[in-house]
Amino acid sequence: MTLRPLLTQALAVLAALALPVLAQTPAPAQTPTQGLVIPPHNCVAPEYPTRSGSQKRGEAYNRTVEAFNRDYKAYGECVRKYVDETKTWIKNIADASNKAIDEFNKFNEEVKKKVEEDKD
Repeated sequence: MTLRPLLTQALAVLAALALPVLAQTPAPAQTPTQGLVIPPHNCVAPEYPTRSGSQKRGEAYNRTVEAFNRDYKAYGECVRKYVDETKTWIKNIADASNKAIDEFNKFNEEVKKKVEEDKD
């Protein structure tokens, strides 16, 4: 028994499976972030109150400091929320990529099985 007919058949099957892939037009070249727009955060940092800059004294300065502390806390919460949301995006992107890889690997295994079946 010679291997030439089996090898020829296997190559023919692979070529037949590869033709639809080769016939597809490739997607235009893109940079990794070209299709993905990542918006900047819209958090506003509060201005630090100074006595010399505002010439405030006593209760007026204390109210300014209290307002700064409140705005500082809100700014920190805004930044944390933005970071959490972008982490969620990153996780979703990674999950989608892994799903595509798993799908390709499954397809590849099916092709290998079909090639092996055609050898018999």
